[in-house]
Amino acid sequence: MRSQYAFLVPMSFVLALSGFSPAGAAERTWIFSGAELKQAIEGKLAPEVSDPEMRRLVSVAKSSAYIAGVADLTGGSDWCGAGTVAPHELTDRIYTYLGDLPAEKLDEQAAILVREALASSFPCEPKSN
Repeated sequence: MRSQYAFLVPMSFVLALSGFSPAGAAERTWIFSGAELKQAIEGKLAPEVSDPEMRRLVSVAKSSAYIAGVADLTGGSDWCGAGTVAPHELTDRIYTYLGDLPAEKLDEQAAILVREALASSFPCEPKSN
């Protein structure tokens, strides 16, 4: 017979991996803040990995996947150049953009900041009719 509390262990595990804490869940509705994405790009956001080199690789992979997802979703509407800009160039532009922001802005949702960085770096040409 399964306990009615059997879901608590898996749910707490999921929350730990996602970076959410139950206390902050009501205030925060996103996975990465700008500061966390910046840390991930720097190779410093994979506390679940003990080996330093593997931690860096996992962290950078997290940031690359996150950036690719936002870029895929917003390409052609918020920014142009999808398919012609190398992934490392996207990451470089986003990292530079994040580095230029004030600290309080980095507490915001990373996806919005990534979209802003891409739109600023790779604007779309106005369409002529």
